[in-house]
Amino acid sequence: MIRFLSKAITQLTDPSLRHIIYSSILGSLVIMAILAIGIWFLLSQIPLESIPYLAYIREWMGSWFTWLSGSVFAVLVGVLTLLLFPGAVSLILGVFFDEIVNSVEAKYYPEMPPRRHQSIGEVTSSTLKFACIILIFNIVALPFYILLIFFPPANLVLFYLINGYLTGREYFELVGSLRREPVEIAMLRKRNRGRVQVAGMLIVFLMTIPFVNLLAPVIATAFMVHLCNSPKLNFEPNSQLY
Repeated sequence: MIRFLSKAITQLTDPSLRHIIYSSILGSLVIMAILAIGIWFLLSQIPLESIPYLAYIREWMGSWFTWLSGSVFAVLVGVLTLLLFPGAVSLILGVFFDEIVNSVEAKYYPEMPPRRHQSIGEVTSSTLKFACIILIFNIVALPFYILLIFFPPANLVLFYLINGYLTGREYFELVGSLRREPVEIAMLRKRNRGRVQVAGMLIVFLMTIPFVNLLAPVIATAFMVHLCNSPKLNFEPNSQLY
């Protein structure tokens, strides 16, 4: 698994990916900014008087309250942005997915037969659905993330388990469907659920590392192409993915 990730990261120096990398960085920054602004706006709409004990805390802290509340607000916006980023950034895939796969296959798997072409619209539709699902799951799980702050690192474990499962499933099925029917890919994923889960958690981990997360869509796609070509996958008898 680490070998596949290393190959994916190494390929970032490939000239054929250069324009995709620049676009990925720009797109990731735009998505992050939109998320941060949206979260800031939504949080700022919460009436302060609706927060229990806040008036008492403000009176007790005096002039320190303004500074501390501003810092807490900024940290909360940053944390929520990072939590929701893995799902939202997948939207970039709709534009560059085909080119990334072509680059990886040309370098490492030139002997593979022609694959099914996926249009930008098809990939975008799939990634948009995935983005909505992962955003909804994280919004539902948000109270548990907050509650588990008092039991570190349980909140991180929950975050990586949920998002790792969803992300691994999405990327595996997206890449795998290039040469198999959706039903076959779903069965293959279930037979290899452990590997797909770990792969998804690695991808999500990359997406939560500042600066590295700007390249995450490119790395994740290349990484999953290698995983789908792994001879260690548990295939059905006399069956290969590629």
